[in-house]
Amino acid sequence: MQLRFKDSQHEKFFLDCMAHSKRDDSYHRAIFYTLGINPDTRANIQTIFDFKNDRIKPKGLEGSWQTSGSIKATLFAFNMWNGYTDEKLPSTPYDLFCCESAPYFFEAIKLKYPEYCPPEHRKTVKHDAR
Repeated sequence: MQLRFKDSQHEKFFLDCMAHSKRDDSYHRAIFYTLGINPDTRANIQTIFDFKNDRIKPKGLEGSWQTSGSIKATLFAFNMWNGYTDEKLPSTPYDLFCCESAPYFFEAIKLKYPEYCPPEHRKTVKHDAR
C-alpha cells in the first residue's frame, strides 16, 4: 500500500505508536495514522488513547487543548476504531472531511480497509513532506 504522511513528525508518531501497540492490525494502524496527522493529537495521545488497556478515551474529546482540527481527527480516528460517534459533536463525513486533513483521512481509510484496495497499493510507504 502506498501511504502518504503529512510530514516527518506524522510518520515518526505513527511508527512510535505502532512499536508501543499491543497489536499490528488495521484498527491500530488506522487510529495511530489518523491521530498522528494533527500536532495537538500527537502531543496529547495519552489523553485520547489508553495504551495499557488498548482502548480509546472518549473523555479526551473534552480536553481544553482540543481545536477544531484535532477534534475532527480524534472523532474520525475513534469512529474507525469502533464506530464511535458523539451526540454532541458533528461526526458525519460532511462535517469531518471539510478540512486540510481530508487527504490523509482517505489514507487512513486505506489502512483500515486494505482488503478493498488494489493489491499494488498495499505495501509501499511514501513520505509526503510539505
